[in-house]
Amino acid sequence: MAEKNEESKEIELVRIAAARGIFFPSAEIFDSTLSGFWDYGPIGLRILNNVISKWRNLLEEVNAYEIAGAIILPRKVLQASGHEANFSDPLAKCKKCGSVFRIDKMLEENDNSRTFEGLSEEEYAKLIAEHKLKCEKCGGELGKVQKFSLMIGAQVGVSDELNAYLRPEACQSIYLDFKRIFDTYAGRKLPLAIAQMGKAFRNEISPRNNILRQREFYQMDIEVFFANEGEYVLEKSDDIEVGLCDEKHPDIEKVTISRALEMKIIDSSVTAYWTAKWIKFIERLGFEPKDIRLRKLHGNEKPFYAKEAFDLEIRRDEGWVEMNGIHHRNDYDMTNYEKFGASVPKIEGKVPSIFEISCGTDRLFYLLLYRALNIQGERHWFSLKKDIAPYEFGIFPLQKDEKLIEKAKSVHSDFKRRGIRCYYAESGGIGKRYAKADEIGVSKCVTIDYTTLEDDTITIRDRDTTEQVRKKFSDVE
Repeated sequence: MAEKNEESKEIELVRIAAARGIFFPSAEIFDSTLSGFWDYGPIGLRILNNVISKWRNLLEEVNAYEIAGAIILPRKVLQASGHEANFSDPLAKCKKCGSVFRIDKMLEENDNSRTFEGLSEEEYAKLIAEHKLKCEKCGGELGKVQKFSLMIGAQVGVSDELNAYLRPEACQSIYLDFKRIFDTYAGRKLPLAIAQMGKAFRNEISPRNNILRQREFYQMDIEVFFANEGEYVLEKSDDIEVGLCDEKHPDIEKVTISRALEMKIIDSSVTAYWTAKWIKFIERLGFEPKDIRLRKLHGNEKPFYAKEAFDLEIRRDEGWVEMNGIHHRNDYDMTNYEKFGASVPKIEGKVPSIFEISCGTDRLFYLLLYRALNIQGERHWFSLKKDIAPYEFGIFPLQKDEKLIEKAKSVHSDFKRRGIRCYYAESGGIGKRYAKADEIGVSKCVTIDYTTLEDDTITIRDRDTTEQVRKKFSDVE
């Protein structure tokens, strides 16, 4: 039943998103198009920009520099980073109909108690037999498991050879720009935090779950370059309690950041400091603490470059969805760049270590909407925080009467002049306008009626409670 409820909620979210211009498939006016590409409409972009604005407030708080790097990178960069050799997913093709499937995700759908990333071809073959996996389209037998590169290549200039890639992770641009920022802005001192919000590209085998798994997507990355882990100390005000999933501590469901550090669930002070800052930011966006957890990665789950790693997961009804990675990358990136001939700054003869928070921006956006979506009979609404909602107010004349329209437009102009985010609408009945406002998450609706013309009062309707109060226009602030 829980899975059905989750599926119906997702279907309703995607329906509302398309109907209200939040997000929808790219190039949808053609019969045949590429999967894994989505566009943001006017309402979705307003919400997304509000999220990014809050992220930039975090950057100010932690003294991070923001950059915007190129999305096409020389092949040598992706060779140095290890992506060309290691960035792949396990693929198997149906012997009967030729459909292609990503095996680790098929296994997770059959057994959501664990993940199945990073296994060998032999291990995947054994698990396919164990779980009796068949083609999801025709029921045919699956063929041999092979590694499929997620990189999208590019030929730049007149070269006939592959000489570049669309970046598979936005963070590579930060590593490439580190020396420039270190030399020109940071006074050649560490620690140094550099951030970026931008596009990345992955040639997903089978994009699914709408904007949760795309081929072109946004990332928000913060990369912290440091020489000494002790340079970051957890602040008392940041010592929050967080949900935990760790196979080595199965009895612990919640833990404070400081206690996790003491127990070596979190291994380093730099991880503790930045994880606390990030979770507080996520909560400010509107996620409830009960819907957030850290899952510590071990063995094959842990990225090959990481000294320690966590996934930050968000509850989606009965299941959990990875939203972002939290990785202590040690000195892997800078050391490898140096091996491939890059000029890397050193502190006391050593290249800097890197701590990373890499967030799928579209995933954050989607999960924020999913957690905020309320369904009550025929009524649907997003209970977004007012500074995340696309508008704080909708301004409506009760009906199409020139006097009411003139007054409503005057109120709308006055609100905008004060810097209040609002929009004006007069088409359709007032009930339909309320419903539309609810479905895009508008905090409150202001209705101008005939009483307004008599005593300058307006009706304010609350999105979440639907309660209405009359206020003097002069008292609205």
